[in-house]
Amino acid sequence: MFEQAITSTKIIKTGQLSAADLDKLIFYCGGEQAHPCIITDSNPLPSRDRMLNELRKKRQVEVLNRVFPDPKVDDIMVMVNGLKEKPVNVVIGIGGGSSMDSAKAVAAVLSNGGDLNDYLGTDATRKIEKRDMKLILIPTTAGTGSEVTKVGVYTSRSGRKYTLGHPLMQADIAVLATEYVLGLPPAITASTTFDALSHALETLWNRNATPLTDRVAIESAVRILKWMEPAYESSLTGTGEGRSEMLEGACMAGIGFSMTGTAAVHALSFILSEEWHVPHGIACAFTLEDVYRMNISDGNTRKKLAQVAGALFGKGDEDRLVATLLDRMLTLKKKFGLPFTFRDLHIELDESRISALFDKSLDDPKMKNNIVPVDKRIVFELIRGKI
Repeated sequence: MFEQAITSTKIIKTGQLSAADLDKLIFYCGGEQAHPCIITDSNPLPSRDRMLNELRKKRQVEVLNRVFPDPKVDDIMVMVNGLKEKPVNVVIGIGGGSSMDSAKAVAAVLSNGGDLNDYLGTDATRKIEKRDMKLILIPTTAGTGSEVTKVGVYTSRSGRKYTLGHPLMQADIAVLATEYVLGLPPAITASTTFDALSHALETLWNRNATPLTDRVAIESAVRILKWMEPAYESSLTGTGEGRSEMLEGACMAGIGFSMTGTAAVHALSFILSEEWHVPHGIACAFTLEDVYRMNISDGNTRKKLAQVAGALFGKGDEDRLVATLLDRMLTLKKKFGLPFTFRDLHIELDESRISALFDKSLDDPKMKNNIVPVDKRIVFELIRGKI
C-alpha cells in the first residue's frame, strides 16, 4: 500500500491479528512498563473477543466498551475519568468509526485535561497541545478510514455533532486485519462501503484538493467501486470476497480526506444524524447522488470523475463516463437497500421545516469545502427533492 508514504501512520496489513501480535505491538509502543487501554464496542465479534481473552492472560489491560454510534461527550468522559488514576501509556481502538474516534478522544483528553466538550465547536475553550501516549487503531468495518485520519466526530452535550481535528489525533499505527471484517452483515456492509465511497468522492470535489489528494482519491474510488458489490454479496453468502480490498480502499480514502476534509455530503449527513439518529454511512449515502449532480457543474471535477469512470468502464467521452458512473452508484445504492427519500427513512418532513433544520449545515466548515458554493436555496431544493 504505497499511500503509506504520505501518512504519518504506520499501516500494517494482516490476515489475522493474534493476542501475541498485539502484545508485541504494545511492547514496541509502550516498552516493558506498557499499560494499555483498549476501547471497543460491546457488539459480539468472535475473532476480536478471542484475541482479547488471550491478551488478558499475557498482561494487564484495561478494556472499556462505553461506545455507541455518534460518540457522545458524556460517554467518552466516563471512560476518561475511569482511567485518570491508571498509568495508561498505550490507547488502542478496535471497532468501527465510533470506537476509533472514541479512542482518539480518550487519548487527547487524558493528555490535555479538561472535558471533551471544551474542545468542540467554534467557541472551543481548550486546544489539543500534546499526546502523552501511543495510539493504535484497528478497524472492524471497511468504511470510516478513521484509522488514518487526524479527526474524530463527537456529539456535544447540546446534541450537535462536531468534527474535532488535530495532527496529534493521528494514530501511530493502524492494523488492517481482514479477519475482523469477514463477518460484517449486509446492512453494515452497505452503509460502510458508501461511507468509504463518499470519502473518496468528497476529496475530489473539494476546495482543498491538490494533485496529491486527487491521485489518492481517484485510486481509492476506483478500488471501492470495484469491490463494494463483491463485498456486499459476500456478506450474503458468507464468503470473504472483496473484504480485504474494501478494507484497503476505505483506508486509502481516509488518507485522502484527512488532507482535504469532507464536503457537502457530510455536512448534510450531520443534520440527519442529529435530528433522527440516522447511522452515519446511511446518512452519507442519502444525498450522495444529489451532491454528485451538483458538483459535476464544475469542469475540473467532471474530469476527475471521468477518470474514475474510465478506469472502471473503459474509454469514452466525458459526458458518457460521468453519467455511467452516476448510474453505477444508483444501481448499487438500490441493490444495497439504501434510502433515496425521507419516506425510505420512515421520516415525515414537512417542507416548512427544511430551512429550520438544514440551514445549520451552511455553518459547517465541511460545507465550505465543497467545490460548488452551496447556499440556502440549493440546500432547500436538494432536501425538498428527497421528501
